[in-house]
Amino acid sequence: MNTDSLSHHRQNLHDAFFEDRDQELLDFLEFETKSKEEEERSVLQTKAGISDPQVLAALERVGITYSSINAFMLLPLVRLAWADSKIQEGEFESLLKAANDEGITYGTPAYRLLSRWLDERPSDKVIEAWQMYARALARELDETSLLAFQQATLGRARRLAETSGGILGLGDKISENERLVLMDLANALTKTES
Repeated sequence: MNTDSLSHHRQNLHDAFFEDRDQELLDFLEFETKSKEEEERSVLQTKAGISDPQVLAALERVGITYSSINAFMLLPLVRLAWADSKIQEGEFESLLKAANDEGITYGTPAYRLLSRWLDERPSDKVIEAWQMYARALARELDETSLLAFQQATLGRARRLAETSGGILGLGDKISENERLVLMDLANALTKTES
């Protein structure tokens, strides 16, 4: 046998071995990635209280993950704060307190997400994703749980609206724009036939 041929076959064997090893490594990495994604989706599903895959996919598309779902739960407050085109000082402080009450601390993904929404109004895509989430939650929760969730969400939103409203503490504390946002939130949290 000629040494060039032997060298060529040795190289082919070497390449085949490492290609198989590389493929094995790639398969392992792909499996690990899918496992991690499935685990994160499962945690998101649990934290969000939603099993509808379309709603979970919509949340993931707008960047809502298991680590930022707490901030996403504050979106009704953020929407309300932006209802009159800018966030008032009292609203800003109330939002930070609500975030702290939810365990959203500086440096966490949830805090970064909330901070971005306080600096810049959330996009329509994010608001639509929250509405899908709220509607799915309304479908999946029993009446008692849904009522408790509605009262907590809308009650907190109303309190936020009242923090900056009225002139010198007189008159209606909730603006017309805030009232419209509150109605929109209530509609999204109402059980409908699917």
